Amino acid sequence: MPRGKRAEINYTGKAAKVHERVLKLEEELKTAKAELKAAYKEQLKEEKEAAKRAKEEEKEKLLKAFEESGKSIDEVLEMLNK
Repeated sequence: MPRGKRAEINYTGKAAKVHERVLKLEEELKTAKAELKAAYKEQLKEEKEAAKRAKEEEKEKLLKAFEESGKSIDEVLEMLNK
């Protein structure tokens, strides 16, 4: 837990240059983290869509197989339960 007021540090010379680099890198890190978060969100969205498409394709294949079999739904269910 912080105690009291924190003293402000004034950098000079070489330390000031290094401090500026640190601040710049911290800003770049924040930007990169935001980009990573957005890219990951997009990736999850694409994976969800792909899973949904795959499930729909599987349903279509199954329905087509049932239709081509020429059997009624009851016959197919009976066959599956055996």
